[in-house]
Amino acid sequence: MRDRARIGWDTYIDTADLALVDQADDPGNAGCTLRLYATPDGWGRTGRILLAINGSPERDGRRRQYGLHVPTWISSALDAAGWTYGLGGADYARLVRRT
Repeated sequence: MRDRARIGWDTYIDTADLALVDQADDPGNAGCTLRLYATPDGWGRTGRILLAINGSPERDGRRRQYGLHVPTWISSALDAAGWTYGLGGADYARLVRRT
């Protein structure tokens, strides 16, 4: 995913023809949005990609955006974010802050 971060996620999503499945406000990261994308058939790795903003700022104050691989059966951005922590979407939705 390093090259994807270098060209920018928006450019990569357009170029790779990823389809938006769901998006939601990130309850653990105020002012940020979680976006879940489906990968096209025949694409390298099967699954979906969750775009999320890091809950902790970098030393220079910037907040990095990350693409996280999640299973194909996940259909909501909140469920995808919860899955990365071993939680369901409903439990993740109750978070006040994440790091």
